[in-house]
Amino acid sequence: MTNTASEAPKSAKWLRRLSRISAWLLLATIAVLVVSGWGITRTDIIYKASFHLIDRAVADTIHRASNLPLMFFFLSHVLINIRLLLTGKKTKQNWFIDGGLIVVGLALMGVFVYVEYLA
Repeated sequence: MTNTASEAPKSAKWLRRLSRISAWLLLATIAVLVVSGWGITRTDIIYKASFHLIDRAVADTIHRASNLPLMFFFLSHVLINIRLLLTGKKTKQNWFIDGGLIVVGLALMGVFVYVEYLA
């Protein structure tokens, strides 16, 4: 029983780190979305600022390609924090909560991919 009690803080520590990493990656993805969206609407500014590398077509491609990472980082950040909030110091039902959150995350990603790329 002491083994699971000693593992709980260690797993929570790693989940907090993973949550922090996903938050920073989410912020970077949002910055890419803002700049690429600005490149679509204000092509002259971004084209000059990028030394004539990013035109409207490239900005549109970047903008569309960054939607999936945005969804992934957002879901991972939110679901990890929900897991940390729900479990707290309990260790008996973590597998049930983990499984439920994984199913919810995969279902939401599936819906997003279907709407974004297949519909």
